[in-house]
Amino acid sequence: MKKLEESDIIRIMREEWQAKLNELEDTVDAIFKGKIDGKEKTILSPDLKLRHKASQYLYTVVSVGPRNAILKTPEGKEFIVDKEELEKNYEID
Repeated sequence: MKKLEESDIIRIMREEWQAKLNELEDTVDAIFKGKIDGKEKTILSPDLKLRHKASQYLYTVVSVGPRNAILKTPEGKEFIVDKEELEKNYEID
């Protein structure tokens, strides 16, 4: 039987920590889901229209992830917006 070394313990701890982070990332979607009338509903989804608060430009949601969303300009160019910027600078049209 192999003797357990400090490096083995650290490797195992890192693997377990990463597994927990991956599981949490899959289950937490705080900005894209919310409770409406006591029921959980998807707030952001593909093809939803968002308006930039400052410029008033209208963007279309292409895809939604746990940490960001991909938006499309009226001209068809796609760009990524992280959840902090999305919450601060955009609103549902």
